Amino acid sequence: MNTEIFIPMFYMVLLTFTVSLIGTIVRFKNVLIDKNHSGSEMMKFSLPSSATEITKQADRNLTNLFEFPILFYAISIVLYVTGKVDSYFVLLAYWFVGLRVAHSVYHIFINGFIGDTPLRALFWLPSLLILIWMWVRFILLI
Repeated sequence: MNTEIFIPMFYMVLLTFTVSLIGTIVRFKNVLIDKNHSGSEMMKFSLPSSATEITKQADRNLTNLFEFPILFYAISIVLYVTGKVDSYFVLLAYWFVGLRVAHSVYHIFINGFIGDTPLRALFWLPSLLILIWMWVRFILLI
């Protein structure tokens, strides 16, 4: 049971690589196909304001994947090291990853709004609450 926590971690890593690949592809498309920007301009840390929307969204989403998902990796490793992995933690981990996948797909390809509120928050907030619950539950178990 203990090592089962690594499967959702693997999917989270796969998501991060996938979003990175999408970002790279759309940046190269901007340079090679659309010829909107120079290669050096598109490879800077901060994208030019004239970059395509999908390029900006993929870039922002990749940044998101290095924010609170890092705490997911941390709790997964802590659970493994302390031997506290159980089927409920694994289920929560899969839910977290599933919501992060939905968030990434929505953020990059759709990104709709109701007023000023991005609809991707419908995936982001539950994933955050699941992550908080994983940490709280772990603290209560030790």
